[in-house]
Amino acid sequence: MRPLSLWTRYGDLGASSRLRFRQYVPFLTAAGWDVTRYEFFTDDYLRRLYAGKGRSFAALVSGWGRRRREMRREAPDTPALIEYELLPYLPPAWERKFLASRKYVLNFDDAVELRYARFPGLRDKFRELVSGAAGVIVANAALHARFAPFNANVLDLPTVPPPLPPDFSPEPAARFTLVWIGTPVTFAYLRERSEALRQAARTVDMDLLIVGGTAPLPGIRCELIPWSEAAELAALRRANVGIMPLPDTPFARGKSAYKLLRYLQCGLPAVASPVGENRRVLRPGETGFFAETDAEWAEVVSRLADPARRAAMRPAIRSAAAEYTLAAAADRLTAFLRVLG
Repeated sequence: MRPLSLWTRYGDLGASSRLRFRQYVPFLTAAGWDVTRYEFFTDDYLRRLYAGKGRSFAALVSGWGRRRREMRREAPDTPALIEYELLPYLPPAWERKFLASRKYVLNFDDAVELRYARFPGLRDKFRELVSGAAGVIVANAALHARFAPFNANVLDLPTVPPPLPPDFSPEPAARFTLVWIGTPVTFAYLRERSEALRQAARTVDMDLLIVGGTAPLPGIRCELIPWSEAAELAALRRANVGIMPLPDTPFARGKSAYKLLRYLQCGLPAVASPVGENRRVLRPGETGFFAETDAEWAEVVSRLADPARRAAMRPAIRSAAAEYTLAAAADRLTAFLRVLG
């Protein structure tokens, strides 16, 4: 077995760390890697953040200390697969010695470099890290375009959902039901479309399941569901349509289309903003619809309230979902990691 260290931003509660690292560990082990995982922030940090208590500077300092100790302990020739960076909010010099002694691959599913744009000491951090990497893995075309000028070895790997349980079967609610899945951090994107959903609710008798949000939307019959893998699946079982609103901003254009892939996997047509990776994943009129204005959102949601229309879309939804399996993604990832030796 060859050693491989995984350096993630979060523990299993963090969606990016769970979906782009943890779920691949069995495949990496089967491919001959002896995997060791290191997490910068604990799940307690995310629980505090998701509870609305803000980002903890104490947790950041604790993470710096813990990670520095782990970096000192790690053998100098052990290759590394890294989520974004090793030491958030610190200049690249703090990571340079560690990275110089090993091959490493960086993995991105967000435009995290934009957070450093206003800090002179950090502005070019990801350019330096990417330039020195053996390869870079990105979740979408926008991130590919950002990093390809600094590294010729870039793998496009969508953030795919885990396989459904063998006993998964849709059990839609009696009333037309929308579902949104996410975190308290991305809940702002849903809240921005409150008026659109209120307009739809005035013409359609509907419910909205909010998985991982922080509050119900006024004027809409909502059910607020704390996130867990089991709760997410239960909500997806009950729903008729999945929704994924996004603002058209540089950061949002760099996000993965995980929500859409999860909806398709569960047989649900989707309504989404035509932003970033959403444009590549959703097939308008076949697997769902795009909407930009509040009026468009309300109209498209009303259109999908028709059971016959949704039923007609199911073959295309199944076909699209089959293009994004974890097994296929794992084959591509393990093949790419041969650059690490």
